[in-house]
Amino acid sequence: MTDKKTTGTSSLARLEGILTLDLVAIEEGAKVRLRDGETAEVVENPRDGMWILLRILEAPDDPAREGGEELVFWADVLGVLQ
Repeated sequence: MTDKKTTGTSSLARLEGILTLDLVAIEEGAKVRLRDGETAEVVENPRDGMWILLRILEAPDDPAREGGEELVFWADVLGVLQ
């Protein structure tokens, strides 16, 4: 059997032009892609691994949401944009 080391949830993995990482490691000011196709900027990260406060930058399906802030659950964050 091959010995495989896992690097844990804080490691980076490249996925279709998006860097994915542990929600706790995302810094304020980082831009993220959300599951619904929106792009947002991290306003505050309480570093609980569950929630993150975002400012919506681009909302193709609902432009009225752009500029608003929203508390987002970890499962809705696909990854950090490069």
